[in-house]
Amino acid sequence: MENDVAWQDELGRRARIYEDIEAGRRFEGTMTVIDYVAMTALTLVLVLGFWFWGA
Repeated sequence: MENDVAWQDELGRRARIYEDIEAGRRFEGTMTVIDYVAMTALTLVLVLGFWFWGA
């Protein structure tokens, strides 16, 4: 019985955290345009660098 109460408390805590994240419009880990541009630039630099190195 005590385990069930602890689990219910944990579920409630997790639900409050997710509600807080959703209400604040802050999603940790989501990628922005800057992240995609940086990833694309890094990919191009690596591909072109290895292409020139191998040529």
